[in-house]
Amino acid sequence: MSKNSILVLGGGVGGIVVSSLLKDKLKDDVTLRLIERKNTFDFPPSYPWLMLGLRRTNQVQRDLNLLKKKKRIDILNDEVISIDLDGKSVLTKSEGKRQFDHLVIALGADYSPGTVPGFLEHAHHIYDLESALKFKEVVEDFQGGTIAVGIARTPFKCPAAPYEVALLLDNHYRNKGIREKVRFEFFTPESIPVPAVGPEIGNKVLELLKSRGINYHPKLKLNEVKSNEVSFESGETIPYDMLFCVPPHVAPKPVVEAGLTDETGWVPVNTKTLETKYKGIYAIGDVASIKTPNGYTPFLPKAGVFAHGQAEVVANNLAVEIARKGKMKEWDGHGACFLEVGKGQSAFMKGDFLAESKPKIEFHTPGRVWHAEKVAFEKYWMHHWF
Repeated sequence: MSKNSILVLGGGVGGIVVSSLLKDKLKDDVTLRLIERKNTFDFPPSYPWLMLGLRRTNQVQRDLNLLKKKKRIDILNDEVISIDLDGKSVLTKSEGKRQFDHLVIALGADYSPGTVPGFLEHAHHIYDLESALKFKEVVEDFQGGTIAVGIARTPFKCPAAPYEVALLLDNHYRNKGIREKVRFEFFTPESIPVPAVGPEIGNKVLELLKSRGINYHPKLKLNEVKSNEVSFESGETIPYDMLFCVPPHVAPKPVVEAGLTDETGWVPVNTKTLETKYKGIYAIGDVASIKTPNGYTPFLPKAGVFAHGQAEVVANNLAVEIARKGKMKEWDGHGACFLEVGKGQSAFMKGDFLAESKPKIEFHTPGRVWHAEKVAFEKYWMHHWF
C-alpha cells in the first residue's frame, strides 16, 4: 500500500507545529513535505522587542534546516504558485507540481500596502522582520514630534500588537528623557481597542493609553498617507513626524485563485476540525475565517496562539485517520495574548473565544510576572520546536 502524502503550505507557527507533530506521530509511515518560500522561521511576538533594540536578529530567527536535522521533515524552499483542488496538487515556482492526499494550508496573511495610497512610501510597521529592523533605525533616530500609531484595515494579525507598540514607544522615549517632546496619536477603524476581547477589557486598554497621554481616535478608516499627514474617509486628518501603521492584510493569491475564500476574503473552515469544504484540505491560522458564535466580533481574531492550537488538532486527527488508532479531537477556541507596556511589565489576556453566549476572557493587569512569562514563552518556542 502506498504511503499517504501530506503537503503543508507555510512554515510559520501553524505549519511548523502541524509538520512536527505529524512526523512525531506517523514517523516514516507518511510522506510529509513542508513548503515554505523562506529558509528561516522568524518569531513575530518578539518583533516589538526587536523594534527597540532589545533583541538581535539571531535571537528571534531560526534556520528551517534545523527541522530537517531534528525532525527529519522534508522541507522545500519554494514559492506556492497555485493549488489544484480537483487534481489534488500544488504547483511551486521551482520544483513544479506536487501531488497530495491531504493538504494543510498555513500560508498566513499577505500584506497589501498598495491598497492605501502613500503607505509604501511613508509608513513603517513591524509585521515582518525586515520592516521591524527598518523601523528600529527610525525609532533610534527620532528626537521629538508627533508619532502617529494606527491600523489601516481590519482584520489583522495579533490585534494587541499596535497598542503594544504605542505603549512601548511611550516608555522608550520616557527612558530617553524626551517624552515631553513627543505627542502620540492613535487611530483605528475599530470602535474600541482590541474589540475581540469585549468592551470591558477594551476599556482597560483604553485607560492604559490615556494614562500615558496617548490620544485615541476610533472609527477612522485610513484613506491616504502623505509625507507628514494621514487622512481618513471621514475627511479628518492627523499630522505626524513618525508613522507606524498596521498594513492591510489579504489572503495569499494562490488561495484566492483556487476558490478557497469566501466573501470575508479568507478561507472558511469547520470551526472544530479546521477542514475546508473540500475533504482532506485544511486551513489553519491567519488564512482561516472562523465565525464566533456570539462574540464581540463576528470572526475570530488572527493570532499565532490560535494557529498553534489548531495545528495540534489537525495533526492529531490526520494521524488518527491515517494510522486508524487514537481519538479524534475538536478545537476549543482557547487562546491567550500578552500586552507589553514597558517598565519590564506586561498585561495578559486569556480565555475561550468560542463560548456560546460571549467570549469568556480574563484580563490580568500589567505586572513583571507576565513579562517574565512572555520571555519564557519566547525561549520555549525557539528551543522546543528547533
